[in-house]
Amino acid sequence: MRSDIAQKAIDAAFSKLGVDGFYQPETGDPVPCKVLFSSDDDEPLDFGGKSRPVGRESVLKLRAAEVTPSKERVITIAETGAIYTIKSLPILSGCARLVWKFKAVAS
Repeated sequence: MRSDIAQKAIDAAFSKLGVDGFYQPETGDPVPCKVLFSSDDDEPLDFGGKSRPVGRESVLKLRAAEVTPSKERVITIAETGAIYTIKSLPILSGCARLVWKFKAVAS
């Protein structure tokens, strides 16, 4: 798929399904972005070698055209004020590599 067509498809998906949010980079002001929630599952959290499903971990997606996320940075959802901390290394997903995908935990 051509990258311009892929970008239009990504933009349409985020416009229809995404929510407004702000990504907080390490330095500077928060950056407005669209956030797409991919899943929200119980994840086992490790407590000294014993893992139990005690927390919620979500898979979030951000457009690469808007931000370049980093682990341990936060995303705030504009409408609700919910704060998510990025817990996995963000990876560019899809064949065109236009979307960042990562696991995040609500704070």
